[in-house]
Amino acid sequence: MKNISKVLIYSVVLLLLSTTLHAQVRKDSLFKRDTSVKSDTSRHDTTRFRRSQQLALLFADTAKLTTSDYQLLIEKTFNLLNNVANKSELGLAVTSLKGRLADSDSTLAVLKDNVLNNSSVLNLRNLQVFHTLLQNLKEELKEHRTLLDSTENDLVDLRNTLRPLAGDTVLRQVWRDSTLRQQFGSQLKDMRQAFRDATGGLKSSLAEINLLQARTSSSIITTNQLLSRVNTLLATSATRIFGKEYTYLWEGDTSHLSDSTRNSLAKAYNGEQRAVRYYFKGSRSKRLYLLLIGFLFFGWMFRNIRTLKKHKALSALDRFKFVYLPSGYIVSAFVLMLCLAPFFDLHAPSAYIEFVQFLLLVILTIICWKKWPRNLFVVWIVMAVLYICFAFTHHIVNPTLGQRLWLVALNVLSVVFGMRFLTRMKDYLHLKGFLRFVIILHNVMNVLSLLCNIGGRYTLAQMLGNAAIFAFMQAIGLAVFSKICIEAILLQIVSSRVKRGIQAQFDFQSMLDSFRRLVLFLVVVLWMIVFTTNLNIYNPLLDGLTSVLSTPRRIGEASFTLGGVLLFFLIIWVAHLLQKYVGYFFGDTDADEEIQNKGQRSRLLIARLILLCLGYLLAVAASGVPIDKITIVLGALGVGIGLGLQNIVNNFVSGIILIFDRPLQIGDIVEVGDQAGRVREIGIRSSTLLTNDGAEVIIPNGDILSEQIVNWTHSHNQRRLELELVIKGSDDMEQVCSVVKQAVLGSRNIVKEREPQVLFMKLQENGFTLKVFFWCREVAKSEEARSEVLQLLHENLMKNNLVQVA
Repeated sequence: MKNISKVLIYSVVLLLLSTTLHAQVRKDSLFKRDTSVKSDTSRHDTTRFRRSQQLALLFADTAKLTTSDYQLLIEKTFNLLNNVANKSELGLAVTSLKGRLADSDSTLAVLKDNVLNNSSVLNLRNLQVFHTLLQNLKEELKEHRTLLDSTENDLVDLRNTLRPLAGDTVLRQVWRDSTLRQQFGSQLKDMRQAFRDATGGLKSSLAEINLLQARTSSSIITTNQLLSRVNTLLATSATRIFGKEYTYLWEGDTSHLSDSTRNSLAKAYNGEQRAVRYYFKGSRSKRLYLLLIGFLFFGWMFRNIRTLKKHKALSALDRFKFVYLPSGYIVSAFVLMLCLAPFFDLHAPSAYIEFVQFLLLVILTIICWKKWPRNLFVVWIVMAVLYICFAFTHHIVNPTLGQRLWLVALNVLSVVFGMRFLTRMKDYLHLKGFLRFVIILHNVMNVLSLLCNIGGRYTLAQMLGNAAIFAFMQAIGLAVFSKICIEAILLQIVSSRVKRGIQAQFDFQSMLDSFRRLVLFLVVVLWMIVFTTNLNIYNPLLDGLTSVLSTPRRIGEASFTLGGVLLFFLIIWVAHLLQKYVGYFFGDTDADEEIQNKGQRSRLLIARLILLCLGYLLAVAASGVPIDKITIVLGALGVGIGLGLQNIVNNFVSGIILIFDRPLQIGDIVEVGDQAGRVREIGIRSSTLLTNDGAEVIIPNGDILSEQIVNWTHSHNQRRLELELVIKGSDDMEQVCSVVKQAVLGSRNIVKEREPQVLFMKLQENGFTLKVFFWCREVAKSEEARSEVLQLLHENLMKNNLVQVA
């Protein structure tokens, strides 16, 4: 009975212990599950706290933790709080964004007042400026919203890293235990302050970000509303422009402006000025790019001119008849910047284009003061004055009779002096065909402007007159710009040749003709941008052209865009142009007499190959052709290679081998099969030999590698020559040997460091049969050296009473 009671007692104790352990295990598992859920929303700092919590669970009794464990936990907590405090501070991007939002809000308020309450007096120019600004604002606000959303996500992640602190049992034990609180009192006090600073800064940053997000969203909504309204007004503005606005010119002055109308016009003008100022303020980076281009061009020209002055070779430029370079390279850099400005600002308002045009006019007047003849320069000055007068007509909204007559006078003067400029420009300006077209168009548009003004369509007359004079001035600037580009290329070629010590002249006309096409294409595009901008049709045309070029089209299962196709061929054309003439920029024109440094020619050949490969790769990438479609094309190409393109591929691969393995280089004198000559060119498919007779032999690269190549100049440029002589008149072998060597050493084409060899082959009656071996300095002058040695030998033998027998 006693034993039974003991067993019962032990059983109860074991049951209680198992129940306690099961509850403890369940509690631990629930705690771990809760911790894992929280840790999924945190980052690296949360992992540190999970480890500390696991450490606390490992020691179920927190009293078993040592002082170092508590110190480590406090240190990790401090690091987390400092990290949150530092990262919760808003950066420079957000700080500057607040200023941009303030400017955009005030600008939107002005635009809103004009578009919604003052639309009746807005002309086409005002609407185009507002439309351009609203488009830019829309894109800018989207960028702001992206930045704010990203910043908010980062702040939320930081807030999530603080959540595990609230459930940390070890930290709670430190705060509750009086002994631990006394031991770590100062640290706990600092940690409390750090927690307040971190949470307070984080809350403040989140609140500020939310406020900025709300302002940005509101501005986006307002911008979209105003943009829709402006588009509607632009769509209906054609009726007002082409319709009759005022009385016929002969009916007199009937314009009367009320005070309210004057106030509305002033409000519209102030709104336009405010929009332009905001645009200038937000597009500074684009003008920095322009300044960088101007500075690089200035440095390029300065370096070339310094090279010519250093070698005292400025006279080498005389045969090229330079006009603007090298003396005017400073103002030429400004012309380059101002002409390229529209490319860097495709959506600029017309006021910005006018300002750039005015600066270009001033620079052209300076640069042409001494470059043009007096009669042409006087006409230019008159056209510049007319340009300024036309610019003021932009601000006339409700013209009087006198103002309409003033516009008529401007039209007439523009036609008269436009014709005078056309007849006097002759050979003083580049791109004469382009200028002739522009000047004729200028005169036609002024005649149309005059007729519209007479018929009461003043806005249309004003627009045509301004666009005509602006097109004229831009065309003159672009003509000067194209001439500066061509002269800059020539200056680079000449300075590179002078630096390499090449004095021979070269044929540059074919190279310039190719680059003129590229420059002309650039000139036409730039002129069209400015011309359509002043006609207020640039944005619709650009949108329409973009739509046509970017619309996906399909042929079978293949998808493409017209823009991708055009870009593909444009890049291929430019790549071929550059690889063909890249040597010219380093003074190498592939002329036979200029081959001095074969290594540099080989490097240029590799540069051409790299340019060509990069051009094709870039063209394929820019065309937007999917990679899977390219693999299909390559597969079809592989079938074609197997069927009939073996020779083409063989020549192509052989060309690459010739370029990199270099068994022969440009300038080498070689024998390939039954052909001999100097290597003039190594191409991708074939190579060219220039024979002594002047013929150019084109040999496929595959045939070159399959033949035995004799390279006379692979490692050196010397060649051993042999003469077989029969000399009579003396039995003294030493005398004959000395006379022959003296004659050979007298030649300027032999290598004097290598003593000639005289070998006696046979004894003759009163003479000898001998062979003479000597080294020619240049392989290409072997025949010349042989002839000169024979001449000197004849003279030397006669002086010593010796006779050479044929």
